[in-house]
Amino acid sequence: MSLPLLVAVMLVAAAMGAGAEIRWQGRAERLSRRTMEVMLAWVLPPVYFVLVSRLQVDAALLGGIGLAYVVLGIVGVVAWWITARALRLPRRTVGAVVLAVVLANTGYYGLPLVRTVLGPDELGAAVAWDSLVSGPMFFAVAFAIGAAFGSADGDDARPGARVRAFLRNPLLWTAIAALAIPWDASDGLADVATGIVVAILPVGFFVVGVQLASEAEVDPDEVDADGAPPTSAPSAFERLGLAWSPALGVVLGLRLVVAPLMVVGVSVTVLDLPGGMLLQAAMPTGLNSLLVAHRFGLDLRPIAGAIVWTTALMTTGVVVVEVLG
Repeated sequence: MSLPLLVAVMLVAAAMGAGAEIRWQGRAERLSRRTMEVMLAWVLPPVYFVLVSRLQVDAALLGGIGLAYVVLGIVGVVAWWITARALRLPRRTVGAVVLAVVLANTGYYGLPLVRTVLGPDELGAAVAWDSLVSGPMFFAVAFAIGAAFGSADGDDARPGARVRAFLRNPLLWTAIAALAIPWDASDGLADVATGIVVAILPVGFFVVGVQLASEAEVDPDEVDADGAPPTSAPSAFERLGLAWSPALGVVLGLRLVVAPLMVVGVSVTVLDLPGGMLLQAAMPTGLNSLLVAHRFGLDLRPIAGAIVWTTALMTTGVVVVEVLG
């Protein structure tokens, strides 16, 4: 798939998802979540196993995974310090910004983009990043952040529930098994797995469209901060957090600039990381951050805005580099 076609598929899928949510509302959300569950449990594990099995485990691969956690830890702490100490934003907004910085869309967006821009040979490293970094960050770290900064209680806030969710992550165990088992998948299986990676793109962006349209809907029971009904309904633009704000600026700077530059800097000077890992380090804010924010009552606007803006800016940057190159 060419880059222009990739962008077109993204836009069409997101628009279809938004249209489905507007037309069918709750049913579209349930369908999108069920689809993601099926992908996680049945479609992606064999794909990840095939692609990771072809990886050569070396110092660069292991160092890249370790570096990813260090970088995400640093930018997460910086995001907390700026929003909580310097800007003195509300606690639920602070948690939302930290989530938007540390969770990246390395799966539904990152893998097809790596395949399109860098080629199938870089997919193994990109899958390793997604399964061994982004997966644990979502199932373990993100829920800990939600519990620490959110206002909602429930099973999701209990450490035992989070540990069980982390251990039930099939992509994590699939990647570990593929690295441990001495088996190299054939070229034919790799071609099939690569095709599936590209095919998941519209599924992921359909879900993005559904979720963003859901956030843009006006809640008739919504009240202002003082408990009174709002004097006028906010626009979809305002509800999605697309207007400039200090919180959005923090996410854009740390997610798209600081984090990837740190990884590239270490790669140039020390590790010489695979291209698939370098590109994954620059991925936009992930949809999973919105799901965690929902569960724990965090501020949804900076996350929704970050998903839109980081994805748009990342895609635009890749297109410009491809055209100029």
